[in-house]
Amino acid sequence: MPKKKNILRALFFLAGLFLCATGVFAQSYDIVVAYNKIDAAFSHQSTSELSSVLQAYKDNRDYDLCEAYALKKTRQFIIQEKLDFARAAALTVIDNNIDNFDAIDLYSYIDQVLLTKESERKALENRKQLEAEQKAAVAERTKQRIQTGDTYQTVVTSSGKSVYINDKQVSYSKVKWTLKLGIADLLFQKITEPDYASLKYGLAAGADVLSATDEWILGADLFADVLMLSMSGEDEMLVSGRFVPHIAYSPFNKHLFLRMGVALYALSSDNRDASGSTDTFITHVVGIGLHNLFAGETNFSLHYDYCLGHFAYDNITSAMEAGATVLLPLNVNERTKIGVELGISNLLFVTSDGIDNRTKVTFAIGVGNVNK
Repeated sequence: MPKKKNILRALFFLAGLFLCATGVFAQSYDIVVAYNKIDAAFSHQSTSELSSVLQAYKDNRDYDLCEAYALKKTRQFIIQEKLDFARAAALTVIDNNIDNFDAIDLYSYIDQVLLTKESERKALENRKQLEAEQKAAVAERTKQRIQTGDTYQTVVTSSGKSVYINDKQVSYSKVKWTLKLGIADLLFQKITEPDYASLKYGLAAGADVLSATDEWILGADLFADVLMLSMSGEDEMLVSGRFVPHIAYSPFNKHLFLRMGVALYALSSDNRDASGSTDTFITHVVGIGLHNLFAGETNFSLHYDYCLGHFAYDNITSAMEAGATVLLPLNVNERTKIGVELGISNLLFVTSDGIDNRTKVTFAIGVGNVNK
């Protein structure tokens, strides 16, 4: 009998132990499920999911473990600087348990951090706005001072943009001009029929003008000379002059010009039969030119003109002229530049009798404006 009692006691002990183990396992399983649901709520950043989990386990004796785990996840979000959801999560814990002072302290901390960040952001925006307003005010005052000042001018560039210049910058101009006075004008003339060669000397004058618009550059080439002294001794004088406007299309090439104008090549001679010089010739000309070429302050120009007037003269088969000039500056200031211009040109007449070729070298003093 005592032996049976011992066996029964052992069975009851084992049954109790089994029941305890089953309860502990069930409790552990519930907590794991709750933790997984809290993880999902934070992963989705959903306060409604978090609130549902807390309410579902509110009557569970391990509810405090659920709240502690939710606050742990909240702190992780703070470290990751996901402050907006961290604050919402802490508030959800407080809504489910207003007596959770850890959640209240955590919420207050997050709220303070967010307020500080918002204040810093607004301060930065205000500082940027203030700096922009200060710059605008300075620019406006400068503009008013320039517009009302006596020493400033408003000019429009070739691109259409307005700029301000003062007295030290008055060299700015949309128009570029050069005046030249030829103090030595030498011409070597060679005629094939009759066989004649002559060296003549004279004076010359000329001007070059260019004016730019948004797309076009307009200009004119003016030149005149009188060759009144003949080194060969014959009484013969040659006079020439030309007025040739030219135009360039800037988007294509601002240096390549189409030239169209008029030219005069006059002869005054007491014995033309002895020299065989081509008689007075008035013509329209058409050609091309390269103008406004610079190497530093040195200015270059080249041109070729074909004389259409030969169609009106029976004894002239064709006529053409080509030339080049270079202006070497000697003195450049803010307004003007003064220099020496060297020019060379060749005028060719093909006549029914032969060829009249005139090669000319000009040494001139040139004065032009400084165009920046």
